Amino acid sequence: MSSLYEQIKADLGYLKLDAAAGVFATLAEEAKLEDWSHIEFLARLVAEQATADRDRRLAARLRYARFPHRRSIDDFDYEFQPSVDRKLVEDLATLRFIDENRPILFLGQPGCGKTHLAVALATLAVEAGYRGYFTTADNLCRTLVRASIEGNLASKMKTFTAPTVLVIDDVGLLPIGGTEASAVFFQVVNSRYEKGHLTIVTTNRGLPYWGTIFGDTVVAAAVLDRLMHNAIVFNIKGPSWRLREHNGLEIATTNPTERRPS
Repeated sequence: MSSLYEQIKADLGYLKLDAAAGVFATLAEEAKLEDWSHIEFLARLVAEQATADRDRRLAARLRYARFPHRRSIDDFDYEFQPSVDRKLVEDLATLRFIDENRPILFLGQPGCGKTHLAVALATLAVEAGYRGYFTTADNLCRTLVRASIEGNLASKMKTFTAPTVLVIDDVGLLPIGGTEASAVFFQVVNSRYEKGHLTIVTTNRGLPYWGTIFGDTVVAAAVLDRLMHNAIVFNIKGPSWRLREHNGLEIATTNPTERRPS
């Protein structure tokens, strides 16, 4: 019987079912002790392999997405940012907005939680099996302008147009200068709009000022026309998280004797 176990284990390894091969002997012993049926033993063996495969693929999608950090909806402090509609965020967490192809725009000053929410929603999408990708507006434009110069724009464009969910962070933090940079940004947004792929944008500039960001009011209007169609817009009016942390550190450092025990 032991030789048969070894043969099955080796065959599982040959089939690249490594997780199943790794637990086969242990599960077989457990099956004898607990008197499992053959179908129950098979179900548990397959479940081990399926779980391992799902975890591996999720890890690969998360690496591909290039999120700058891990964030979750549950970590967001709605008391600090009361202008954020909690019920709406929780509804977005169902990912229904992907099937409905509803772009999301987060507006607000730096540090108010825009990127946190964008990354948290995109992470949920990746965990659900969608392909996601994160980039800043500046990196997107620089990458594609360089690709255009090097003659591989079409292939590089797929990096930003193929994923189901794309986060474009910090639109307006730096000007999108030059006709070519504005053009490639529009091409990404337009291609995603036509394919029905979901785009999430964060910006610290009001939409009426996007003409200044792009240096061209016509291009800005065309970009907004695609992004705003059926869009969900958050206008976060609260203060900066980073300033809160800085002020808290400053108070703790300068007034240590005034702190009371909690």
